[in-house]
Amino acid sequence: MSAQTVEFKWEWPAGRPVGTRILVKVGKVAKASKGFFGIGASPSLADALPDATDVTATVLAGPAALVGKSVLLRLPGMEAAKLKAGELAGFGLIEDGGLCICVAAAPSQDAAAAGNWLAGWTCQ
Repeated sequence: MSAQTVEFKWEWPAGRPVGTRILVKVGKVAKASKGFFGIGASPSLADALPDATDVTATVLAGPAALVGKSVLLRLPGMEAAKLKAGELAGFGLIEDGGLCICVAAAPSQDAAAAGNWLAGWTCQ
């Protein structure tokens, strides 16, 4: 992983408001590796997610410190199903951008229109 890649941790919103919204172009959506002998799939692990899926993306709009960087987010499969490779999406972040609590596909693949959508998007 390069120094230009930022890893976000996933948590459910639990009523928390989004602090930062970023517009990303999704690069890849793939099932997460279950590790050696499948030990990463154990439900006893605190970080285990149902149907864990890794999403890589490039930040197009948001805080200047993130724009242009690659991001990696491991999230539950039901959330990852909202995203498609090559399309634009919004990520809702909290805690200074290290924690992602929601994702959504942008309604338009036009960057300007998606940016306008992002400004008014509320985490559902």
